[in-house]
Amino acid sequence: MTRSQQLAQVAGRDLELDCADYQGLQRLMQGLYEQLLVRDSVQIESINQQILVLVDFIRARADRRSKILAAFGLVPTSSDAMKTLLAHCPLPNRNAYLHCWQELKKWVQETKSLNERNGKLLAMHNEILSQLMSDGQVPQVYSPRYY
Repeated sequence: MTRSQQLAQVAGRDLELDCADYQGLQRLMQGLYEQLLVRDSVQIESINQQILVLVDFIRARADRRSKILAAFGLVPTSSDAMKTLLAHCPLPNRNAYLHCWQELKKWVQETKSLNERNGKLLAMHNEILSQLMSDGQVPQVYSPRYY
Protein backbone atom coordinates (compact mmCIF):
# COMPACT_ATOMS: atom_id res chain seq x y z
CA MET A 1 0.00 0.00 0.00
CA THR A 2 1.38 3.41 -0.93
CA ARG A 3 1.84 6.25 1.52
CA SER A 4 -1.05 8.12 -0.13
CA GLN A 5 -3.32 5.13 0.31
CA GLN A 6 -2.27 4.74 3.93
CA LEU A 7 -3.03 8.39 4.72
CA ALA A 8 -6.37 8.19 2.94
CA GLN A 9 -7.18 5.02 4.92
CA VAL A 10 -6.41 6.81 8.20
CA ALA A 11 -8.76 9.63 7.21
CA GLY A 12 -11.44 7.11 6.21
CA ARG A 13 -11.21 5.22 9.49
CA ASP A 14 -11.42 8.54 11.32
CA LEU A 15 -14.65 9.26 9.44
CA GLU A 16 -16.09 5.97 10.66
CA LEU A 17 -15.11 6.81 14.24
CA ASP A 18 -16.60 10.28 13.88
CA CYS A 19 -19.91 8.83 12.69
CA ALA A 20 -20.02 6.55 15.73
CA ASP A 21 -19.06 9.38 18.08
CA TYR A 22 -21.64 11.74 16.60
CA GLN A 23 -24.31 9.10 17.21
CA GLY A 24 -23.16 8.91 20.82
CA LEU A 25 -23.05 12.69 21.00
CA GLN A 26 -26.65 12.88 19.83
CA ARG A 27 -27.74 10.40 22.49
CA LEU A 28 -25.95 12.51 25.09
CA MET A 29 -27.49 15.72 23.75
CA GLN A 30 -30.95 14.16 24.01
CA GLY A 31 -30.18 13.01 27.55
CA LEU A 32 -28.91 16.47 28.39
CA TYR A 33 -32.16 18.00 27.17
CA GLU A 34 -34.16 15.65 29.36
CA GLN A 35 -32.01 16.49 32.39
CA LEU A 36 -32.27 20.21 31.64
CA LEU A 37 -36.06 19.87 31.68
CA VAL A 38 -36.00 18.38 35.17
CA ARG A 39 -33.03 20.56 36.22
CA ASP A 40 -30.95 17.67 37.57
CA SER A 41 -27.63 19.47 37.96
CA VAL A 42 -25.68 16.33 38.91
CA GLN A 43 -26.77 14.51 35.77
CA ILE A 44 -26.28 17.64 33.65
CA GLU A 45 -22.68 17.90 34.84
CA SER A 46 -22.07 14.20 34.21
CA ILE A 47 -23.46 14.37 30.69
CA ASN A 48 -21.52 17.56 29.95
CA GLN A 49 -18.29 15.79 30.93
CA GLN A 50 -19.11 12.90 28.60
CA ILE A 51 -19.89 15.35 25.80
CA LEU A 52 -16.54 17.07 26.31
CA VAL A 53 -14.70 13.76 25.97
CA LEU A 54 -16.42 12.96 22.68
CA VAL A 55 -15.89 16.48 21.35
CA ASP A 56 -12.19 16.22 22.15
CA PHE A 57 -11.94 12.95 20.21
CA ILE A 58 -13.85 14.43 17.27
CA ARG A 59 -11.70 17.57 17.29
CA ALA A 60 -8.46 15.57 17.34
CA ARG A 61 -9.57 13.51 14.34
CA ALA A 62 -10.68 16.65 12.48
CA ASP A 63 -7.25 18.18 13.10
CA ARG A 64 -5.58 15.02 11.81
CA ARG A 65 -7.79 15.07 8.69
CA SER A 66 -6.84 18.69 8.09
CA LYS A 67 -3.16 17.77 8.24
CA ILE A 68 -3.68 14.85 5.87
CA LEU A 69 -5.56 17.09 3.46
CA ALA A 70 -2.77 19.64 3.65
CA ALA A 71 -0.22 16.89 2.91
CA PHE A 72 -2.14 16.22 -0.31
CA GLY A 73 -2.22 19.94 -1.09
CA LEU A 74 -5.97 20.09 -0.55
CA VAL A 75 -7.80 22.92 1.18
CA PRO A 76 -9.81 21.52 4.12
CA THR A 77 -12.66 23.98 3.53
CA SER A 78 -13.13 22.89 -0.08
CA SER A 79 -16.34 20.93 -0.57
CA ASP A 80 -14.62 18.29 -2.70
CA ALA A 81 -11.41 17.95 -0.68
CA MET A 82 -12.49 14.81 1.17
CA LYS A 83 -13.78 13.17 -2.01
CA THR A 84 -10.45 13.86 -3.67
CA LEU A 85 -8.57 12.46 -0.67
CA LEU A 86 -10.72 9.35 -0.39
CA ALA A 87 -10.19 8.63 -4.09
CA HIS A 88 -6.75 7.41 -3.00
CA CYS A 89 -8.30 4.56 -1.00
CA PRO A 90 -8.63 1.07 -2.47
CA LEU A 91 -12.09 0.47 -3.92
CA PRO A 92 -13.94 -1.56 -1.30
CA ASN A 93 -13.03 0.91 1.42
CA ARG A 94 -13.36 3.98 -0.79
CA ASN A 95 -17.10 3.54 -1.26
CA ALA A 96 -17.66 2.88 2.43
CA TYR A 97 -15.64 5.95 3.40
CA LEU A 98 -17.42 8.15 0.86
CA HIS A 99 -20.74 6.96 2.28
CA CYS A 100 -19.43 7.70 5.78
CA TRP A 101 -18.45 11.21 4.70
CA GLN A 102 -22.00 11.87 3.47
CA GLU A 103 -23.48 10.43 6.66
CA LEU A 104 -21.12 12.47 8.82
CA LYS A 105 -22.39 15.68 7.23
CA LYS A 106 -25.94 14.68 8.26
CA TRP A 107 -24.86 13.74 11.79
CA VAL A 108 -23.11 17.08 12.20
CA GLN A 109 -26.19 19.05 11.10
CA GLU A 110 -28.52 17.04 13.33
CA THR A 111 -26.16 17.46 16.29
CA LYS A 112 -26.00 21.21 15.70
CA SER A 113 -29.81 21.32 15.78
CA LEU A 114 -29.89 19.41 19.06
CA ASN A 115 -27.28 21.73 20.50
CA GLU A 116 -29.31 24.78 19.46
CA ARG A 117 -32.43 23.28 21.04
CA ASN A 118 -30.52 22.69 24.28
CA GLY A 119 -29.12 26.21 24.12
CA LYS A 120 -32.60 27.69 23.74
CA LEU A 121 -33.78 25.76 26.78
CA LEU A 122 -30.79 27.01 28.77
CA ALA A 123 -31.48 30.58 27.64
CA MET A 124 -35.09 30.23 28.75
CA HIS A 125 -33.94 28.93 32.15
CA ASN A 126 -31.54 31.84 32.44
CA GLU A 127 -34.24 34.36 31.56
CA ILE A 128 -36.59 32.90 34.16
CA LEU A 129 -33.87 32.95 36.81
CA SER A 130 -32.99 36.53 35.93
CA GLN A 131 -36.61 37.56 36.34
CA LEU A 132 -36.88 35.76 39.65
CA MET A 133 -33.63 37.23 40.94
CA SER A 134 -34.32 40.80 39.83
CA ASP A 135 -35.19 43.31 42.49
CA GLY A 136 -38.23 44.75 40.82
CA GLN A 137 -36.37 46.37 37.93
CA VAL A 138 -38.03 44.14 35.37
CA PRO A 139 -41.80 43.82 35.55
CA GLN A 140 -43.05 40.36 36.46
CA VAL A 141 -44.86 38.39 33.82
CA TYR A 142 -48.10 38.32 35.80
CA SER A 143 -47.76 41.54 37.72
CA PRO A 144 -50.91 43.61 38.06
CA ARG A 145 -51.25 46.57 35.72
CA TYR A 146 -52.37 49.87 37.21
CA TYR A 147 -53.97 52.00 34.54
